Amino acid sequence: MASFRDRVNAHLPIVLQFFSTASLVVIALSAICGSKSLKQLAGSHEMQGLSEMHKGHMMQKNR
Repeated sequence: MASFRDRVNAHLPIVLQFFSTASLVVIALSAICGSKSLKQLAGSHEMQGLSEMHKGHMMQKNR
């Protein structure tokens, strides 16, 4: 019968590969979520900037 140390050494590469793959999945998911958040932030900022530009343009026309 194999000792505990032998069993750990036999399974260690599999466990490390699993953690490596899981970390890559987490990085990919966070990049996807981050890009969606940046799109929403840029869209709301763009809309706010357009409304401010229209207000300024309308004020200049009224003068």
